[in-house]
Amino acid sequence: MKTFKLVCLKIDEQSAEAKNIPLLDGLVINKEDGENSWLLESLISKDFLPYFEEQKEANRTLKMFVTISKLSNAPARISASVNTITVLDESISILFDGRLLTSRSQYRPDELLESLLDQGLSGNALKEAFKESIQQREHSTKL
Repeated sequence: MKTFKLVCLKIDEQSAEAKNIPLLDGLVINKEDGENSWLLESLISKDFLPYFEEQKEANRTLKMFVTISKLSNAPARISASVNTITVLDESISILFDGRLLTSRSQYRPDELLESLLDQGLSGNALKEAFKESIQQREHSTKL
C-alpha cells in the first residue's frame, strides 16, 4: 500500500462546477490490490455533516476529483462511497472507499487539429474551434 497526503477534494454533482470540500487534513491510501481500490480520509468542517450523512444514508456512489501531494498535481477521478463518519470535537472525519476511474478517451491535440482541418476550418475559425474543443474536453474531465 502507498499513502499520500490529500490536498484537494471535489465532488461532481453533475452541475456546472464540482462541489469543493475544504479540507482541514486528509489522507489517501492506494491499496495496490490490482483492483484500483483506494481509501480516502478527509478531515473537514462539521458544516458538511448533514451532506455526508445524506450521502451515506442513500448509499450513493460519488464521483470525486482528488488531488494528492501538492495542488499542482492533476486530480485523479475516483468513484467512492462514504464508509464511516466520525464526529470529532472541532470537525468530522469521513472515510471513503473508492475505485480509481480510468480516464475517458480523448483526442490528442494533433488528432483534434486534423479533424478540424478536415472540416475545412482555417485561420481564426480554426483557432477558435480548437480552443473551444480543448476547453470542452477539460470541462468534461473535471469533478
